Amino acid sequence: MKKISTVASSAILALMISGNVFAAENAEGVKEHLGLTLEKTKEAQAAAAAGNKDECVKSIKAAKQHYKEVTGDAAGKPLQDAIKVLKVGQEECEQGNTQKAATTLSEVVAAIDKIHGLINQ
Repeated sequence: MKKISTVASSAILALMISGNVFAAENAEGVKEHLGLTLEKTKEAQAAAAAGNKDECVKSIKAAKQHYKEVTGDAAGKPLQDAIKVLKVGQEECEQGNTQKAATTLSEVVAAIDKIHGLINQ
């Protein structure tokens, strides 16, 4: 019985560790997830401009998930700063202030687009 629980524990530990395997650990992965972060942020901005707070929040959450996959110092502090402003945009959307969020998200799109351009050179 102890052997079975040890095997089960090892399997669970392996599954937990393997969850991190999918992070963008190479240049192509960073470019891909940064591009997806940008794409989802643009979708959020468009949704906010259209007054659709639910789609805005949904797209921001997806953008933040892709951001989490960007590892290393490839984008560094400028991307971290952009994500902080993205969170402000999310709060604005959640509160129903979509026009203000659209303006905030435009700034985020511009910042991430600039970073994306630098990384893709």
